[in-house]
Amino acid sequence: MYPYEKTYDHVVTVDLDHESHIATVTLDSPENLNRFSEQLIDELSAAIDQIRVDREIRVVILHGTGPVSFGPGDLSVLKSKFAVSLPAGRQVMTEIGELIRAMMFMPQPVIGVAEGQCLGGGCNLLLSTDLVIAQESAVFHELFVNYSMSPDTGGLWALQRLVGPMRAKQIAMLAEPISAAAAKEYGMVLDVVPDGSAMEAAHDLAVRIAAKSPVGVAHTKAISNHMEDYTLQTYFQVEADYLCLGALSSDFRETNIAAAQHREPEFTGE
Repeated sequence: MYPYEKTYDHVVTVDLDHESHIATVTLDSPENLNRFSEQLIDELSAAIDQIRVDREIRVVILHGTGPVSFGPGDLSVLKSKFAVSLPAGRQVMTEIGELIRAMMFMPQPVIGVAEGQCLGGGCNLLLSTDLVIAQESAVFHELFVNYSMSPDTGGLWALQRLVGPMRAKQIAMLAEPISAAAAKEYGMVLDVVPDGSAMEAAHDLAVRIAAKSPVGVAHTKAISNHMEDYTLQTYFQVEADYLCLGALSSDFRETNIAAAQHREPEFTGE
């Protein structure tokens, strides 16, 4: 159904716009359907490592070029590792797991943009972002059971958080394409916009978030993405800790100074 992986100079590009505090990460291998290859995993992991320590970057936009925005796994890897032994398959999934965790727990929120098809592992990468914007013609396809497999790249974990256990099982077990409109109804995406306007909508959202305190935004993401780790008791402890850390920040002091001076605050993320 899909061609085997070819080798490209780069499959991931990063545009760092320090003036707007926004980083745009592009999966740029349309000839290869932006396939979730080992090269893509390595380059995307390096991009996240670069961005997460850049204090000037406050929001990340993740998208892919071509008709397949986020592609399926590399069939050659499936055959050479997953179909050979459990240790070999686990090695690959460990690398993918580290990538997903790095993206979920980096301080900057990540806005995923679905402009074309989102297939298999690539679809699950997208669903692990913090906010998803889809254009009307985008399609989401958890195609794993059609290949006698279960979802990878944190797929069921992400789906159950977004749509609940029963809906997640339905999506995964039927392996049927899901339209952007249905994805919004299910809670998989934040918003659906007309074709050709998804990146503009994502950028507008990124600008609005980047104007807020990076301290408050990062704390909100950290609490939300760790929610499954908390009991009610530990949640309230964490909530109190982050509130205190926010109140101790320079950004909080700036909000008070700005209010007294009748101006907009100038946040630094400190």
